[in-house]
Amino acid sequence: MAQRRYLRPGAQVFWRRPGESQIGVDPRCAVVVDGLDPVEQGLLEQLPRLGGEPDLDVYARELGVGRAPVRRLLDRLAGTGLLVTQPPLLDGPDDRYWHLAEVAGHPRPLRRGEACVLVRGLDLLGLRVARILAQAGVGRLLLEDDAVVGLDDLAPDGYRGSDLGHPRRQQAFRLLRAGSPMTALTAPAGTRPDLVVLVAHGAVDPVVVRPLVRDDLPHLPVLVRELDVVVGPLVRPGQGPCLRCLDLHRTDDDPRWPAVATQLTGSPPTGVETSLGWLAAAVAAHQALAVVDGRGVLLASASLEVSATYPLPRYREWAVHPACGCGGVDPTETAAEAVRPETEESPSSTTAGIDGRSRPS
Repeated sequence: MAQRRYLRPGAQVFWRRPGESQIGVDPRCAVVVDGLDPVEQGLLEQLPRLGGEPDLDVYARELGVGRAPVRRLLDRLAGTGLLVTQPPLLDGPDDRYWHLAEVAGHPRPLRRGEACVLVRGLDLLGLRVARILAQAGVGRLLLEDDAVVGLDDLAPDGYRGSDLGHPRRQQAFRLLRAGSPMTALTAPAGTRPDLVVLVAHGAVDPVVVRPLVRDDLPHLPVLVRELDVVVGPLVRPGQGPCLRCLDLHRTDDDPRWPAVATQLTGSPPTGVETSLGWLAAAVAAHQALAVVDGRGVLLASASLEVSATYPLPRYREWAVHPACGCGGVDPTETAAEAVRPETEESPSSTTAGIDGRSRPS
């Protein structure tokens, strides 16, 4: 028996003119179907509502036109990538997105449900990162923070007033358990996370980072500063610059930086401006998902500095510091600044920096 065919969730049909309809509007996945007779065009318009071949057959019988027009229509759509041979079980926003992204050449991530991400630092920003990861389908989240909930952590989407003074980890666990009950929040002893997200304020404490390098754990810093949040670089020990490399580069520019950094790591967090906090959480979660999905990661050997005062992040590339000895490849260039091009496919020759000056990409 021939396989039954179903329209991908999220696909919409639009009438263009008699005999011509369009499925979708995004050029990366949209298809124009012409040469349709009135019956085929009517069936196509009903396909998103009915979902697939079985119900479309029933509808065709009710119209008295039989199954032949259904076969002709679905045969015409067979090469578009918009049909699947199994009825989609889920139809949420993420499911619809990835179904249509697959038509555009971006297969749905298959590893998220098996992935384990540790979020260390559960202020409001860290909690938002964890929530995005859970809602996006990461199967296991581990939470670490020894601090207690403070006033800056309170928000409609964050901790409540009743959480004040209670351990952040405990309250974050409760909120994630309620909001994402399918996400595992514990793990057997010895479980190695696929990625550690480090949320820090002012400077990243090297005492926290050292065990990650020793245990060869990939880690993504999310560093809150006075006027921006720096996401990255993604550190894969031995495969590029580490966070000590960044400190050494800064020390080259400012020999007293180590003294300042030591004071920063011991200072209390200061909170994050509202729009900046949302933007930084989204950028950090997006790159963390790219890691667990096995997709290309923008922040390998680079960081993004996001600000509440400018719409484009500053993209900064980093080289291994020759004095670090972290095992990365020896650098051929010093750290360079550029703004990331707007499209994935073709970088432009120059782009405007955050201060308005042009820089090479």
